[in-house]
Amino acid sequence: MSVMRGRMQGVWLAALISLLCHSIANAGKEAAAAVCITSERDALLAFKAGLCADSAGELPSWQGHDCCSWGSVSCNKRTGHVIGLDIGQYALSFTGEINSSLAALTHLRYLNLSGNDFGGVAIPDFIGSFSKLRHLDLSHAGFAGLVPPQLGNLSMLSHLALNSSTIRMDNFHWVSRLRALRYLDLGRLYLVACSDWLQAISSLPLLQVLRLNDAFLPATSLNSVSYVNFTALTVLDLSNNELNSTLPRWIWSLHSLSYLDLSSCQLSGSVPDNIGNLSSLSFLQLLDNHLEGEIPQHMSRLCSLNIIDMSRNNLSGNITAEKNLFSCMKELQVLKVGFNNLTGNLSGWLEHLTGLTTLDLSKNSFTGQIPEDIGKLSQLIYLDLSYNAFGGRLSEVHLGNLSRLDFLSLASNKLKIVIEPNWMPTFQLTGLGLHGCHVGPHIPAWLRSQTKIKMIDLGSTKITGTLPDWLWNFSSSITTLDISSNSITGHLPTSLVHMKMLSTFNMRSNVLEGGIPGLPASVKVLDLSKNFLSGSLPQSLGAKYAYYIKLSDNQLNGTIPAYLCEMDSMELVDLSNNLFSGVLPDCWKNSSRLHTIDFSNNNLHGEIPSTMGFITSLAILSLRENSLSGTLPSSLQSCNGLIILDLGSNSLSGSLPSWLGDSLGSLITLSLRSNQFSGEIPESLPQLHALQNLDLASNKLSGPVPQFLGNLTSMCVD
Repeated sequence: MSVMRGRMQGVWLAALISLLCHSIANAGKEAAAAVCITSERDALLAFKAGLCADSAGELPSWQGHDCCSWGSVSCNKRTGHVIGLDIGQYALSFTGEINSSLAALTHLRYLNLSGNDFGGVAIPDFIGSFSKLRHLDLSHAGFAGLVPPQLGNLSMLSHLALNSSTIRMDNFHWVSRLRALRYLDLGRLYLVACSDWLQAISSLPLLQVLRLNDAFLPATSLNSVSYVNFTALTVLDLSNNELNSTLPRWIWSLHSLSYLDLSSCQLSGSVPDNIGNLSSLSFLQLLDNHLEGEIPQHMSRLCSLNIIDMSRNNLSGNITAEKNLFSCMKELQVLKVGFNNLTGNLSGWLEHLTGLTTLDLSKNSFTGQIPEDIGKLSQLIYLDLSYNAFGGRLSEVHLGNLSRLDFLSLASNKLKIVIEPNWMPTFQLTGLGLHGCHVGPHIPAWLRSQTKIKMIDLGSTKITGTLPDWLWNFSSSITTLDISSNSITGHLPTSLVHMKMLSTFNMRSNVLEGGIPGLPASVKVLDLSKNFLSGSLPQSLGAKYAYYIKLSDNQLNGTIPAYLCEMDSMELVDLSNNLFSGVLPDCWKNSSRLHTIDFSNNNLHGEIPSTMGFITSLAILSLRENSLSGTLPSSLQSCNGLIILDLGSNSLSGSLPSWLGDSLGSLITLSLRSNQFSGEIPESLPQLHALQNLDLASNKLSGPVPQFLGNLTSMCVD
């Protein structure tokens, strides 16, 4: 019996070996047969030939007979047909054209052309012939024009991404035919004509991800449908569209939703209790709308939330009274409710959110002291409590455990910052805002340890005396330094020029003396007004890219340097209430961005330069209280955007030109008082329909007072 059993086992073993060898042989034949189809290889090579030479060089593997071995190409291992083409993975963009030879790839299932630049050509119609296509990504690929409705033929498509600002659609009819869609991204398209978008998408039962952000969606009510069929949706992004609606009722039936972004949609009304139905929600962004009322208590059911941003609305209510609102949100990392009307204090609820990395409660009406328990939020990176009514003291006890802190703003509160001089923080800030807090009398010594800091705002913090030398060189990263409205004395150091990253420098309203040193070229905003600075401006200010220079209310003298009108980025220059003398520079031809010039109350003489007429962007021109002479240059009539023209208290003469009314139709204030103008008031002035304030007093004008002047808000013609 055992012999028989042994023979049978031998037979079975031989049969098994034979079958295995046969399978291996067949597999070998199939593997050998699964090479690239010649016609499809030729189609790919023709496509490559249509790309520009510099970008086509990024496909070095596209050589040889077997295209299935090429990079970016995938084939069916059994048939050899090309089923995937992915050129959206390269760091460099491809340019050129989309050769119609690609239409030969009839077995394509995956096509990714994203992140390239095809020069504004239309999306090829033939893409709609890929009947087996499941994944199509044409995002940011330089396509333009109308999306071909032939894409509606792709009945097996599950992933469609066309995200681009140069593509438009007239309707969503073809989208409604894509019943297999699970992922749809039409963000940044121009969809203003697509009034049927919601109805069409409602017919896609398998849809899980919908992104229509920044898409100019028409302002049709989101409540135009009461029921949607895409109840499997997990991601909904309609942000940055002017939808002008209340929050739609159908959203609260999307129980699988984990990501909801309706920011900047012009939404109004309140947030309903039904938001508590979205138990899977982890990301909620409703910022920058017109939502009002209280944050609903039913949000306390959303225990999976890790990001909440409801800032920049009109939300109200006392958060402290709803202490359980956030109690179950153990994974909450981001809480942003700034720029609302919320009240309450921070005790009894905040200390439990130990996973927070970002907390923004700015621009509300929170009161009370900042509890020491805030130090329990050891994961905090960003903390903004500015523009509230917090009071009391804040010390190193509050901050000592926040070792990850990167940004701290407590500005515009009633706080007294009391920190030991020898305290060394464990964090490294990049931004510090203490504007309006009581920090003084000295610059905080611990600030010297913040060698990576970029922004410092210590304005109105009761700092007195001279600034420490280390302030000007302790961090090479500083871009913004604001120590305005204090009682700082001393001189500005010459080492300022070495602060190579400094962009905004504000020392307004202090007691600084001496001259203005050279500045780094990086400075774009400079405000040294309301000090006791003296001397002439340096021969080279250094800040050649500055667009805002305010040096008013000092004791500066000398002439106004010509480089001020050669800085083609300049938008505002204010040298008023100083001791400048000489003539105005006549070099304003390239000041195309300048909107404000204020040289009033100096000792300037000579004529108003004709090149000021080239500043067509000019909105405010104030040269009052100088010794300017001559007539009004006719070139000023080109400054038709002027809203304030103040040339009072000079020695200007001649008649008032008719172009004041004919060309300067935007004027709100016109002051020519205390000059030597003569003749009659021009009959063209009634054309100044926006004019509210007219001051022609103390001149040599003659003739009757025109009747229309009685309509002005303010008038002086003595």
